[in-house]
Amino acid sequence: MLITIIAGAFVLGVVILVHEFGHFIVAKVSGVFVKTFSVGFGKKLLKKRFGDTQYALSALPFGGYVKFAGEVDESTDDAPAEEPPSGEVPDREISPEKYFRNKRVLIKSAVIVAGPLMNFVLAIFIYTGIYNFQGIRVIPTTTIGHVIPDSPADSCGLQVWDEILAIDGKQVANWGEVNDAILEDWDSAKRFEVLRGGEKIDIGFKGKVKDNRISLGFLPHIPAKIGQVKRDAPAYKAGMRTGAIIEAINDTSITSYYEIEDVIHPRPGIPLVIQWSFDGEAHVDTVVPEAKKILKEGSKTELRIVGQIGVGPYYERKQVGFLKAVQMGSTAAYRMTAEILSFLKLLFTGKAGLDSLGGPILITQMAGDMARWGFNYLLYFLAFFSINLCIFNLLPFLPFDGGHLVLFLYEGAAQRRVNRRVREILTQVGFALIILLMTFVVIMDISRCAGTSPGLF
Repeated sequence: MLITIIAGAFVLGVVILVHEFGHFIVAKVSGVFVKTFSVGFGKKLLKKRFGDTQYALSALPFGGYVKFAGEVDESTDDAPAEEPPSGEVPDREISPEKYFRNKRVLIKSAVIVAGPLMNFVLAIFIYTGIYNFQGIRVIPTTTIGHVIPDSPADSCGLQVWDEILAIDGKQVANWGEVNDAILEDWDSAKRFEVLRGGEKIDIGFKGKVKDNRISLGFLPHIPAKIGQVKRDAPAYKAGMRTGAIIEAINDTSITSYYEIEDVIHPRPGIPLVIQWSFDGEAHVDTVVPEAKKILKEGSKTELRIVGQIGVGPYYERKQVGFLKAVQMGSTAAYRMTAEILSFLKLLFTGKAGLDSLGGPILITQMAGDMARWGFNYLLYFLAFFSINLCIFNLLPFLPFDGGHLVLFLYEGAAQRRVNRRVREILTQVGFALIILLMTFVVIMDISRCAGTSPGLF
């Protein structure tokens, strides 16, 4: 529980603080008078004024806020007001030309967009750091370990244990080269030269697009060697650690990681006798898989319950240069953004239900879950959540940043400000919808914890 709380506070705190820092730094550069920049919310525990701005450390360490001079109804944040605002410069002592509301539309828009943009930059920074310091996964084989039924690979006759020797006459030495050869002009038919039972076979192959994804239907052979072990999971409690090799489950011989999944996934809550070895020492333990919800194969929204013992496959890693890491980090952030936008499309078109959403409880649970896998997994989740915050903040509804941006752009086009009463009504409606949505997702979070359905709709 403590790990979950700390991980949740870390994720929420970092993404919100980075978001507010984006507003803060662009406002400063643009000549907006920043009255307060606070780390955390609530009562100010420590505060110190440097120059024009009061910097504060507040009681609740979940992010922070920025307070501008002359915000009125055009605030980018709903910062908690203090009576009196001790240590802050009162508006009457500030030149009106430094008021946020009196700045040009371009400046106000830049200040607004800077928050979500910083969240996107944070994701790129995290992905780049992971690639730069940990390198990339390398699968030093071209042997097929799993073929998905009714997939393009299954249809063309590829089989488990086929070794891919060449694609369109070009030899491949590892799985990365297999992927590169397929994705290059991916929508054209390919010729695979494979080795099966000592005999070379020529097979025609063509992938297809499903739900905006390229579907191939086959995966590499990965040995039954454990790469990651989730803290406090059944495998961890049994003593398994990184480098352990699973040799048999219920007397069924295991030769690849996919066979581990094939045996464990259908058996949540059912005791399994696992034979495994570590550092040359043999072990036999009875392990009970936990019931977990994961996405159905090929689906972005449908879930299924499977058994899991908390292990992940082992991968070798290859170091890459900094510029390559930046390129890969940017690509990873772009792809994650595309995935989230694709999900939003499903949500708004009714193809995904509101029960697919999660609130602060689920976010905290997921952060704790990732932390138990390891700090690098928590960083991946931090990047994912930061992109989520970026996208949702750009939705064109008040009080999101996107809603303020739409109003500023309207003001620029119409050359007049939006009526204050209209702005208040739009903000109140927006807040009401957010409260309604948050109430729903919190109920969903609680129902997930209790393992029940809320039965609201």
